[in-house]
Amino acid sequence: MNITQDNWTSTHYYSEPLRAFVSLGAAPIETAEGLQDVEFQYLVTMTDKDYQELYQSSHTSLEEAICVLNEKYGHWELKDADGKVHGDGCSSCAAH
Repeated sequence: MNITQDNWTSTHYYSEPLRAFVSLGAAPIETAEGLQDVEFQYLVTMTDKDYQELYQSSHTSLEEAICVLNEKYGHWELKDADGKVHGDGCSSCAAH
């Protein structure tokens, strides 16, 4: 199983103590008319167990980001946080 367009928001690759996932980002750009705008990006990110960023690449399409993520980290264990109550990530926060 790989990360897909259906599960990319809740699934990451895990290899103790590292994680790799796709997230959303944005960058300022200048339009052809010379105006300031924002470009949305899909970020392939690898972090340590404390979610400190170790590597990141930006992509203009979700399809490209998922392809890069699966190629680079697809041999790691796949973890899905959907419906998860305990463990690492936002679902483990004491506020939940």
